[in-house]
Amino acid sequence: MLSDLFGADPVANQRRWVRPPHNPAIRSDGTGWAEDFIAPCSLVERDGELWLYAEGSTGGHEQIGLFTATADDSAGPRQWRPHPANPVLAVGSGFDAGGVFDPAVVHFGERWLLYYSATEGDAHEFAERLERGSASGQPADEYIGLAVSDDGVTFTRHADSPVLAARCPFVVVHDGTVHLFHVRVTEGGYRIHVALSDDGVRFREVADPVLDVGPPGSWDGHTVTTPKVFRDGDRWCLSYAGDARRLDDPSGIGLAYSDDLVTWRKLPGNPVFAVGTPGDFDSVSVASPVIRASGDGYEMWYAGSDRSIRDGLHSQVGVVRITVQP
Repeated sequence: MLSDLFGADPVANQRRWVRPPHNPAIRSDGTGWAEDFIAPCSLVERDGELWLYAEGSTGGHEQIGLFTATADDSAGPRQWRPHPANPVLAVGSGFDAGGVFDPAVVHFGERWLLYYSATEGDAHEFAERLERGSASGQPADEYIGLAVSDDGVTFTRHADSPVLAARCPFVVVHDGTVHLFHVRVTEGGYRIHVALSDDGVRFREVADPVLDVGPPGSWDGHTVTTPKVFRDGDRWCLSYAGDARRLDDPSGIGLAYSDDLVTWRKLPGNPVFAVGTPGDFDSVSVASPVIRASGDGYEMWYAGSDRSIRDGLHSQVGVVRITVQP
């Protein structure tokens, strides 16, 4: 399991990841719909291919796109192909007129379900106001929307969308139950919550956060966000981004483990990954860690930025790999 590769020393853990020279793996420039920034959000394996759903922004409006690649990377660095239908979900009207982002895709029943963050206005306005001290409590215009598809490409908004007043969804189906992870603001920072559903539309929330911030002064003592969940051996692994000071612009990535998708235990050696060195594409923030077991190790795609949200977010998709020694 991935947790077996890490000890109690965060610096040693961070050195285990190999940053390849071809990073970033997906660049924002040249996309058309994501010229300002792009971030990986959800990975699906279908018929020998990887389908990576990503968020991107141009002109202040965030939208959702799709990239595909062969699952086999034995021939060298994986080449991601943008889908010709991009963006596969554009801004709508009403609750999602400002932006659609953070796509979380899962096959449930006979359809593909796409959960996404949505705002009526600018997606980062609340975070910027919070930093300036001109906002408090919960944002008033953040929701999780739902769109459905027969093929995973052409999505239609569900009639009952939005399904939650929250942000940053990630979805897992286990034993017929949809587990919708999401974040809410508490005391100026994000906490990770989960809501459960039998039909993927009507959700009942678990009252308390399933992953809280760390103690004051710790690397994730102010915010924990962008949760992603995958099966790792006989347990569930949750990867997340965190920071000690700011709501967004997280500086590190940590792991937590669970047997039931509700009770989570953080790895003692967190953060297992951190921002790059000055001048690197990921020198300011790292977030949205999507992890997959691959060959003799694990791959992680993530959003790395060399600018803060306040200075004009410029995230691109990075990839790192860790090898399991025989």
